[in-house]
Amino acid sequence: MQSVCFEKYLNERVSSMNRVFACFLFFLMLLGFSTDAGAEPNSLVKINSDVVVEENMKVRNVVVFGGQITVNGTVEQHAVAIGGTVVLGTTAVVRGDVVALGGIVVEGRGSSVSGTITEINSSNISAAISDILSDDWEGWSWLFAIFSIVIFVGMLILALLLVTLIPKPIQVIAAAIRTNTLKVTLAGFLCLLLIVPLAVLLTISVVGIVLIPLEIILVVCGALLGFIAVSQLVGRGVLLRIKKSEGRIVLQTFWGLVILWLVGWIPYVGWMIKVLAIILGMGGVIMTRFGTKEV
Repeated sequence: MQSVCFEKYLNERVSSMNRVFACFLFFLMLLGFSTDAGAEPNSLVKINSDVVVEENMKVRNVVVFGGQITVNGTVEQHAVAIGGTVVLGTTAVVRGDVVALGGIVVEGRGSSVSGTITEINSSNISAAISDILSDDWEGWSWLFAIFSIVIFVGMLILALLLVTLIPKPIQVIAAAIRTNTLKVTLAGFLCLLLIVPLAVLLTISVVGIVLIPLEIILVVCGALLGFIAVSQLVGRGVLLRIKKSEGRIVLQTFWGLVILWLVGWIPYVGWMIKVLAIILGMGGVIMTRFGTKEV
């Protein structure tokens, strides 16, 4: 009997994870990223791996994390290496910008770059920060968009893992936010106000200095759990209105995170909505003691 129950539970988990990965792959397709070469120019995205755009090969964008980009063909838009170097061969054509964060850009004689070439490494980090904070801000907007997508995808994966492996704390926090919204908001706002004063008090205390890393860890974990719980509530509400069904917690969290991320791009009010979500989440985490106590 126990074996049958465990097998049923395992099948449900596998089915749930398959739906998660299907949704995740669909989201990546919406972003337009592809690692296969086809008839139309695609974008190449690699992690901890080198990329070579061969001669007579045409791609849309090239983005590499922890690797080198070698271009001998054509890049229709941008080539970005984060933690790596960009090498432009003699036949390279880049119709957008070339950026190397933590590396250098090597230009071969005859290579062509229509946009700007930017290197950010230990030798020029101060000048780069000054440029970002000056009138050149708009030229960097697409780069920050890439960072935003990377951070969002990482958080999405982590959130889906948490709600799959330990859904109970998320559900407890979400329930507290839903049933005690005012108290949760006040608790979250008070918590955010006290973070800096508490850090200052710990700094001036000999013993307290050791506790500062613990405070940072608690704040980060609390903000993450709380934000995931708020996302689950948002996704639940949307599914109820569209499908007249709550759906699984994994789908609720997935769609909630996607919606909050998209809302965050709305000018002027997007960031305020995200701050409100963090306040609600932190309040729920505090009142439920990290999801261990129902309110």
